[in-house]
Amino acid sequence: MGFRLHGIRKALFAANQASSKAGDMPKGYLAVYVGEKMKRFLIPVSYLNQPSFQDLLNQAAEEFGYDHPIGGLTIPCSEDVFRTSQEASKSVEVPKGYLAVYVGEKQKRFVIPISYLNQSSFQGLLSQVEAEFGYNHPMGGLTIPCSEDVFQRIVSCLN
Repeated sequence: MGFRLHGIRKALFAANQASSKAGDMPKGYLAVYVGEKMKRFLIPVSYLNQPSFQDLLNQAAEEFGYDHPIGGLTIPCSEDVFRTSQEASKSVEVPKGYLAVYVGEKQKRFVIPISYLNQSSFQGLLSQVEAEFGYNHPMGGLTIPCSEDVFQRIVSCLN
């Protein structure tokens, strides 16, 4: 489900140029255009890493490539679908002192305290992570190569 960084940068550049003409935009935000009426939304750039939002970006790439008709990033979906994706992206924000990890075949997301990283049982998992992925984690969080059951057993011992 990777989205090429070059493509995102190109889309961000075009979107920032178009949106800077349309008015002020806070730092760290991106203007996107959604729906039949091309309603403009400002979203945090951090949403670009979220799986639910990456699905929308993939749809945009398929439909428009990197040539968006109004200069900004155009998302080919209804406003309702976009708002649902926004809510999903908001719900995946990680609180301070925690870390998002993705586990198992289905890449289920868990939010764990960073204090777990110092525990010897968890460090065994981190060694597996390093061996399999290095520092390239496609989901934007730490991907742990074990089953959900094994992960939950280790975490239950740490609680």
